[in-house]
Amino acid sequence: MSKSRIKVNLPTIATRDEAEAVMNELALTANNLRKIIAGRDAAVLRVTEGYAKTIAICEASVSEKTDVLRAWAEASPDQFPKGIKSLALAAGTLGFRTGTPKLALLSRAWNWEKVLTQAQRLIPAFIRSKPELDKEAILSQRDEEILQYAIKACGMKVVQDESFYIEPNLTDTDARQTETVGKG
Repeated sequence: MSKSRIKVNLPTIATRDEAEAVMNELALTANNLRKIIAGRDAAVLRVTEGYAKTIAICEASVSEKTDVLRAWAEASPDQFPKGIKSLALAAGTLGFRTGTPKLALLSRAWNWEKVLTQAQRLIPAFIRSKPELDKEAILSQRDEEILQYAIKACGMKVVQDESFYIEPNLTDTDARQTETVGKG
């Protein structure tokens, strides 16, 4: 399957004045976009605030009813079929899910550093040793001659991308349009 690219013919800019005019159009459009987005965000905020109280009431009710059902389920294990952790009711199912196994500290006397020390002594096969390249340190010392050789010998190179950017001024664009277009 071949990939075909569509080439778009862009208008060319021949002079700085033309570039100024295009940048001005871009700034006007970017400013309009900012105003439109601000208006949309304000409308979304008004709608969200309008529903916030009702949503909070519903969420509180769901939370309360969940707590009541959990308390009933914990107090009524005989209602669950043998070996089953869920119970189908007319309007839904409730039950208990077994989570993924995880390690936890045995007591407050333990912390993970202490656990690691003991594990190194008693079960060393379960201790990880992961070599990792310190890229930040290499980049910070990349100008040293010995490191420049080592970087290449290790199959690396230092690269810096260059990208084009546009930063339109988003204030006073109407006044600037009149000045720039009038100079042509």
